[in-house]
Formats: sequence, structure tokens, C-alpha cells
Amino acid sequence: MNSIAPKKPILWAMTIIALFAATTPSGSEKTMHKAEDTPQPAFNFNEYLVAKPHFTLPFYLFNGHILIDGAVNGRRGKFLFDTATEFPFLLNNHFLSLSKDKLIGQGYAASGQKIVIYTQTRAIANIEIANQIRFKNVPALPHNDFSFIEQAYTPNFLGMIGHGFNNNYLFMIDYDAQTIEFHSLNQDKDVLVGLVDPSRVIATLAFTPTGVDGKIPEIELRMGDISINAFFDTGSAGSLELTESMKKTLEDRGNLVLTAREHSYGSYETHVSAALKGISYGPQDLHDPSNLTFKIGKQNLLGLGYHFLKNYISVWDYKHQTLTLLKPS
Repeated sequence: MNSIAPKKPILWAMTIIALFAATTPSGSEKTMHKAEDTPQPAFNFNEYLVAKPHFTLPFYLFNGHILIDGAVNGRRGKFLFDTATEFPFLLNNHFLSLSKDKLIGQGYAASGQKIVIYTQTRAIANIEIANQIRFKNVPALPHNDFSFIEQAYTPNFLGMIGHGFNNNYLFMIDYDAQTIEFHSLNQDKDVLVGLVDPSRVIATLAFTPTGVDGKIPEIELRMGDISINAFFDTGSAGSLELTESMKKTLEDRGNLVLTAREHSYGSYETHVSAALKGISYGPQDLHDPSNLTFKIGKQNLLGLGYHFLKNYISVWDYKHQTLTLLKPS
């Protein structure tokens, strides 16, 4: 039996970024701002800081995305670990039975699907992550119909684990081992410093927190005398937007290679893939990002996701606004 692939499966990871750039507020809800309009937040712990000072979550890797076993109200499935989702959890009301008591906002995914976010008045009885972490009576969690992600990934898609959860921790992503180590940021500073072996540090990137609640780490990278802003997102394989003039400059200098492709992650999808050469952070050369989804636009912006992060163990620390890249084990 023939099946139809989703329209653009590789673009869904930018859902939440696209949504809040075009959100319509409902009732008394606050207006949701674009990333560039959002002031840098002060660091605060929230109720999703668990009692364990450290724990490790194993994950599955699917098309460059991190999927973690879990359950909501006893229904088992998989969460996506997405640093670009500002909520602690954004649930899937197509798979889970959730009431649409309050409209929070609406917009569109980068791949064109409509996004309509609701909350329910009744608390979520329990949420479990990887048979280790459990929350009970969780109030007012947002939810959306993510049936289009079910088609591309798993019919048992629970939703996203996002910034509202991971913001409480220093976390280390190891794509080779397929694990994320979490270490509570409320521990003594010496304990946290001791987690990183200095002999394995390739670069410590001091980032600016951007987006809603500072969810998106952004830095400035260079290619020779050319600078480009870059952001990090575990929910993305990688992307590149350039103006026409910057595209020409980088091609002329040999820093940019564009390749037309007909397939993408198991689907027939004509697109242009980009590779950059000569990327550095200060004096430190970094792994050249490749397989970037490319488009011409009004800004020069590099999105670094799986295809870049897989070359390192990455250590994310929102409290001290650093992202450290380590040599793999």
C-alpha cells in the first residue's frame, strides 16, 4: 500500500519559532513577542527542578532528532527533546486526551501546518520521563495537534520537552552514546566546574540568550573577516539563511558550497543543501557545518543543530550562558 510522506518533514523542528513570530493572542493572554523583541531574562529556577542532583536520560536518534521514552497519564510514547520549545512540556492532543479549555495562540509551522495551542483547566495527573523522572498534578500545560509529526516520526508522539524543563540544569548531550546527562544548577559551583575535563575542551562559547525566556543560545562566528550570527537548536538538523549579496561573497571566497538535492530524510523533496568552510569562534577553528537547509532571505543567520553538534559532546549552561564543546569520548 502506498503512503504519502509529510510535505516537508525536515522543517517541522522550527515549529515553535515560527509559531511565536506569528501568534495571535487570545483573551487576556499576553502578546507573544518575536525573539528580537524579547529582553534577556534573569536566570530563575522553576518547579521542574527535581530532587535528584544529577541523572542521565538515554535517547533514540531519528533523522537527527532526540526522542526520549515517556508517558503522560499512563499513556506511553516518546517525547522530543527540543531546546527551541520554551515550554517545559508541549503536549500532543492528537495522541493524548486533552481538553481545549483555553486558547493560548495560533500560527503556522515552518512546513505549513497550522498550529493552535490550548491549555486545559484540569491538571495533568502524571508525567514520566524515561522511567526516572515523574511529575504529578501538573497544571495548565499547553498542547497542540501534532499529527503531522506522528506521520514523520512515531504514532505515539507525546510532545516536546523544552526549555522550561532543561533550563534548570547543566546538561551534556552525547550523540555517540545517545545520552543526555543532567546536573542541577543549584549545586555548588565547584561541583559543576568539575564535570568538565579541561583537556577535552575545544571551545567554550559565551552566548546571548534570545527568544522567549532566553531559550535560543546565539553567538557570533567568523569566516575570515566575515561575521555571521549563529544559534543552537537540538530540534533542527541545521539551516542557513543568507542575503543574495552574502551568498555571492561567500561563494566567491570558497566559503560556501550549495548542492541541489532531490531527497531528504526518506522523502522526495527538492531542496538546496549548504556547506560552510572556515568557520571559527575567536581563534578556534570549528567543525565545518554541512547539510544545512538553505534559503535566500533578508538576514544572514546560521542554525546549528544535529549535523554540527554530533561532532562534539555539547555542555549547555543557561545560568552562566555558555555552551562548551568537548572532544567525543
